[in-house]
Amino acid sequence: MRKFILIFILSLNLFGSSQLEFKTLFGDFIQTITSQDQKISYTGTLAIDKEIGAFWHYKTPATKLIYFNKKQVVIIEPELEQAIITNLKNSPDIANILQNAKKLTDNEFQTIYDDTTYNIIIENSLPKLISYEDKLGNQAIIEFTQISKNQTIDTQLLIPQIPNNYDIIAN
Repeated sequence: MRKFILIFILSLNLFGSSQLEFKTLFGDFIQTITSQDQKISYTGTLAIDKEIGAFWHYKTPATKLIYFNKKQVVIIEPELEQAIITNLKNSPDIANILQNAKKLTDNEFQTIYDDTTYNIIIENSLPKLISYEDKLGNQAIIEFTQISKNQTIDTQLLIPQIPNNYDIIAN
């Protein structure tokens, strides 16, 4: 499950194409993972600042706070009272993902990273949908709603705040 979330977070940074230039993105998302006969949907909000990083707030089915910057990914799981810290070297290279996004049509882009093909749909120069199949054959669809770009984002929102009583798992 963590691998799906990490791939999801990193895949959202695919919007680096010159057609989709932005400084910040802010909005809501619905992520649906289909695995064989099972389907699960996650909902939440996101805030991305190209210079600082990203914050993903998963609200359902469970609360999860995910922070991404150029050095690491921090996943805070309040229900488990734990934080997972992963160095970026253990994650897909976002620079490659951004540089390799290719325009297919006016509103479709695609990139391949680590043998995974990411399909991106845009609407009015904003991300609308990302879909991909992971190495285990699971289908992922990420739909974005109420997305705005280049709005001011409180940078404190992008900095992880790990409570002192949480267990910290570093890998």
